[in-house]
Amino acid sequence: MMDRSAWRSAAAGGVLLLLVVAAVVVEPRLRALGVTGIVERFDAFRVVAALSFGVPGLFVVSQRPGSRVGWSMVFVGAAQALGVALGAYGLLGINHGVQGGRLPGDDWAMWVSTWLWMPAYLVVPTVFLLIFPDGRLPSRRWWPALAAAVAGIAVHTLDWALRPVTYVDVAGLYPAGYTGVLAGLRGLPGTLNAIGAALTIGAVAAAVVSLAVRYRSSDAEVRRRLQWVLAAALLTVGLLGLALAVPWGPVIIAFAAVPLPVAVSVAIVAHRLWDLDLLLSRALAFGAVSVVLLAVYALVAFTLGGVVGAGASAVIVALVVHPVYRRVLAAANRLVYGDREDPSRALRRLGARLSDAGAPGDLLDRMAAEVGRVLRVHYVAVEESGTVVASWGRPGRVDAGETVAESVPLLHRGEPVGTLLLGERLRPKDRPLVAELAPHVAVAVHAHRLGADLERSHGRMLAARQEERDRLLYELHDGLGPTLAALALQLDRGRRLVDSDPEEAKQVMGELSGRIRGTVEDVRSIVNDLRPPPLDDLGLAGALAELCRGFAGDLTVEVEVPPDLPALPPPVELAAYRIAAEALTNAVRHAMASRCTVTLRAAGALELRVQDDGVGVGAPARHGFGLASMRRRSEELNGTFELLTGAGAGTHLIVRLPLAAA
Repeated sequence: MMDRSAWRSAAAGGVLLLLVVAAVVVEPRLRALGVTGIVERFDAFRVVAALSFGVPGLFVVSQRPGSRVGWSMVFVGAAQALGVALGAYGLLGINHGVQGGRLPGDDWAMWVSTWLWMPAYLVVPTVFLLIFPDGRLPSRRWWPALAAAVAGIAVHTLDWALRPVTYVDVAGLYPAGYTGVLAGLRGLPGTLNAIGAALTIGAVAAAVVSLAVRYRSSDAEVRRRLQWVLAAALLTVGLLGLALAVPWGPVIIAFAAVPLPVAVSVAIVAHRLWDLDLLLSRALAFGAVSVVLLAVYALVAFTLGGVVGAGASAVIVALVVHPVYRRVLAAANRLVYGDREDPSRALRRLGARLSDAGAPGDLLDRMAAEVGRVLRVHYVAVEESGTVVASWGRPGRVDAGETVAESVPLLHRGEPVGTLLLGERLRPKDRPLVAELAPHVAVAVHAHRLGADLERSHGRMLAARQEERDRLLYELHDGLGPTLAALALQLDRGRRLVDSDPEEAKQVMGELSGRIRGTVEDVRSIVNDLRPPPLDDLGLAGALAELCRGFAGDLTVEVEVPPDLPALPPPVELAAYRIAAEALTNAVRHAMASRCTVTLRAAGALELRVQDDGVGVGAPARHGFGLASMRRRSEELNGTFELLTGAGAGTHLIVRLPLAAA
């Protein structure tokens, strides 16, 4: 059931159609009276414009009653329909077309018809484009452009209204001696007309610039609407250019009014229903080819036309049509589709970006930008572990949930490493290209992850080195330094007693000898903390065996080492030794274990297992510095640290240290 707005639109459409039909119905009679035909006097253009703007405009306002763009189209269609109907009425009257006599008000009908086309004609390239597609100016700064457009339209309309109807430069319209109304006027002064022309030209230029500004700053939805207008404008220009080159040009000019209103209607009401890229590409190619061919034809006709004739000139131009069309079509495809139509070119450009990139983060930013340019989408982001690590463009409206329209998983060696996020939904024909680009982006994400891991490892290594330096500083400052100072004092005391009290001096020297030996042991202890000597003397297996013998009496330790254990990198040996020592200490101090097993295996990575029969580590709150230290030593070598424990279930520690990375 139709609502009220639909009924009103239908009624208005009926009136519009009635005016156009009335103008067309009298055409045979006007022909019989010798009046110039409807095509030659450009009333056919007005008829087509009335229908092509009026009917879609009424459709738009029936669907969007508040659409200013729709009402602008209704104005253009209504003005053209009324003007052509009044013109037909006036021509019929002034040419004595009804029973040989005049019609009431035919002079004034002709007068209105001669100027009513002007505002309908000028509104389209000025006001209409300024407010498209949402009915508002791009910003307040565009008000001068709108004011210039209105002023220019008013000046030109008033100029035509103040001229006699015979000012129209089309032969065969008026009977001999006809002057019409306002015969004594000559329009506005020339200066005022020049100002009006300048304002109109400026408004047209501003309208075109406003479309470019909207396109650059708008989201995908508005861009697609603007694409419809751009395609229609190019098609209109192409038709007008073709009309200049063929004998039936006025007919083509009449139909040149169709593309723009139809495209605008679709853009406003149903732009999501069709993919415009193909139409836009072909419109660009058609328009460019038309301009090129016209230029070539003019050049050939001017230079060779007198020698080879018009027919041969046309043949020469025809020979260049196909190669020119192919080249222009390829250029139009690159302009509209980017590199979507040429995957090899897209991959070459992506490779160039990879070779130029510096840090892994910069690499991902470059790749996101390149993917965005290739796919012609407004937003591209790379997500790693749920966090966006690189992005390009501007996301859509977050409040409308339009930030991401497509999510493409990124796989490296079969393992997910991240997600490629796209701000627009892909066309089916774009998905194969995305499938080719995704592995390259996945490699970049993997490199970024490795770089981040390396940076974190480097940071931990620097922190560990500083921690070790601090420990040495404390050992030397608080331990060895005061000890050596005390030894020096005792040595001085002994030297003073040598002559006066030799026995006391001997006693001091004896004590001093013992304390020096103790200091030597302290120095050895410090050295052992840096790298235990048993590792160099006995290897990891022997050092662990000696270490375990140190717990005899408190803990029974069994060491299982394969006889073919290969030579290990020193950092791996040291980490395994320290972790095993810490685990055994925890087993005695905290787990109250009585038995413990230390197992070593090596196959690409050194696996260290320490399992005891104690009470376990228990709650996470009990995880102290020792566990953190063991985990840190593992991660410094890109290894893994796994702790299996529970209350009363013993503790099972598994550490894997890669051999290649050490």
